[in-house]
Amino acid sequence: MAEGQTPGLRERKKERTRAQIIETAIDLFLKHGYEQTTLDEVLGAVELSRRTFFRYFESKEDLLIAWMDQLIEVACASIRARPRSEPPVVATRNAIRDTVGRLYAGNLPRFVAVQQFVAKTPAIRARQSERLGHCAEAISEPLAARMGLDPRRDLAPRVLASCAVAIMQCAIDAWLARGATEDLLELVDEGFRALAREHERAR
Repeated sequence: MAEGQTPGLRERKKERTRAQIIETAIDLFLKHGYEQTTLDEVLGAVELSRRTFFRYFESKEDLLIAWMDQLIEVACASIRARPRSEPPVVATRNAIRDTVGRLYAGNLPRFVAVQQFVAKTPAIRARQSERLGHCAEAISEPLAARMGLDPRRDLAPRVLASCAVAIMQCAIDAWLARGATEDLLELVDEGFRALAREHERAR
């Protein structure tokens, strides 16, 4: 560690490097295509070795699903911040709306482009499916705390978290299929309404 450098500063430097790799890679993917852009070309653009790259990412595919790490962080924080008066399903829906809104509001064209790359590239889609499972597991923790349940023994938090993540992904898929012109948050709401309707029919 350099003189005067604290762990906090080091972590921020790592985050800046990670963000730079992601942004540079996406720029290259948009310009040349995902399949046409090699990992070595990305590394050359950011002047990093393969060894350093693999400290940050497991594969080239991870560059396009890195947004999900932010999703997990934002979703968990949003669930914890929801008013205690909200029932778990309502709190989860509102947290997912907040999360999706924050993720795509900053740069909509870029978000659309990344999602399109994911949708049409099987290897990335597979990696994203794995990460969605991790996302549901992470979200179930604050949900369990909110519900006063043990996530290791009670199914309810994980079921609710898994449904919420599935609704989010279905909403994004439908949004892309319709040209990314509709209100994505309304599609999220539509997904939760569909879940509520089917639950009522099953009672």
